[in-house]
Amino acid sequence: MSQTPREHLSTPVILSVEQVEVFYEQAILALRGVSLQVGEGQFVALLGANGAGKSTTLKAISSLIRAERGDVVAGQIHYLRQSITRTDPATLVRAGLAQVLEGRHCFSHLSVEQNLLIGAFISRPSRAELKVRLERVYGYFPRLRLLRKRLTGYTSGGEQQMVAIGRALMSAPRLLLLDEPSMGLAPQVVEEIFDILARLNRDEHLSLLVAEQNINLALDYAHFAYVLENGQVVDSGPVAELAGREEIQNYYLGALGV
Repeated sequence: MSQTPREHLSTPVILSVEQVEVFYEQAILALRGVSLQVGEGQFVALLGANGAGKSTTLKAISSLIRAERGDVVAGQIHYLRQSITRTDPATLVRAGLAQVLEGRHCFSHLSVEQNLLIGAFISRPSRAELKVRLERVYGYFPRLRLLRKRLTGYTSGGEQQMVAIGRALMSAPRLLLLDEPSMGLAPQVVEEIFDILARLNRDEHLSLLVAEQNINLALDYAHFAYVLENGQVVDSGPVAELAGREEIQNYYLGALGV
């Protein structure tokens, strides 16, 4: 049995999505009454097959949906108890809400370190604070320190995903949204990245909302999960409960987990 959005929270709510509907180009209904919540310091997974509405949900939260001719036509989104349904994306980043898009989207002609530094500019940190943030990223991703002068276009897919996550961390977020971080990466690299995300969640109390097709991977790391199908939340619960439900594997996600 799925839970209502507040039942699983033992910490204050950092993000609340309430009955959100999204249309693309004023014609295509992509989300239908989606509701979910993330507590402070929680690792929440957003599960579903390709086309279920995971990316749309994240972009509705981060206000990037308008860049794709989408619009939130109903419902409300609150971050830190403030309505952000139509807030400018840059304002959200300054407030501590950052998203790592699907496909990494690094600047291939810039070095690894230049890519990372770009992530901090929006908050205009001091030189000393910038150095602290950079060292923090290198502490979690030591491989990037070794590659800091290399052009990002000449790094591997896994390294570029680390750059994309590190760039988001440079904005000093309180809530990080990640869209399909495992896509196209070798299993060993995926495990390394999710281990780092888990450390950030555990050690720094960073709240995470991660959209992921790989059900078993997500359920290994998250605390709570929502399942999307055809733009609707069709199930939710603590990961220990969801992991034991055969219908999640076979119906909602098409047995994508291996």
